[in-house]
Amino acid sequence: MTDLDQAWVEAVCAACDPVFDAANVGFLRQVQHAEDGTVGAVLWEADPRRFAERYPDSGIVEAYGAEQWSGVPCIDYWVYVDHVARTARVSVEGWNLPEVRLPLRGDLLDATALADLFARILGVPSPRTG
Repeated sequence: MTDLDQAWVEAVCAACDPVFDAANVGFLRQVQHAEDGTVGAVLWEADPRRFAERYPDSGIVEAYGAEQWSGVPCIDYWVYVDHVARTARVSVEGWNLPEVRLPLRGDLLDATALADLFARILGVPSPRTG
């Protein structure tokens, strides 16, 4: 595997899904494709109430403000894939974290790097380390 193709995104999802499941806040995943069929992004969306309850120190409620919080449909965790630059731009809500850019090799190391990053953010074990 050296392309950022369907096999690549399946490996990323296989590595990251257990991390999001371990957070236990109702994350659901969707893969978005560009018009040419390439993987454009992967999105995991959490239930906002469950997320705020599990992660009260995340500042997520304060980030939206009390007036807007009741209408928040989900908490987003994105991986945007740049095929030309061979990078992933990771954007998450909570803890006021900056976006992270990771170089992509097109192999299983990408999947474990993304899973490790999400595990650190969410405070759950990485599948690689248990």
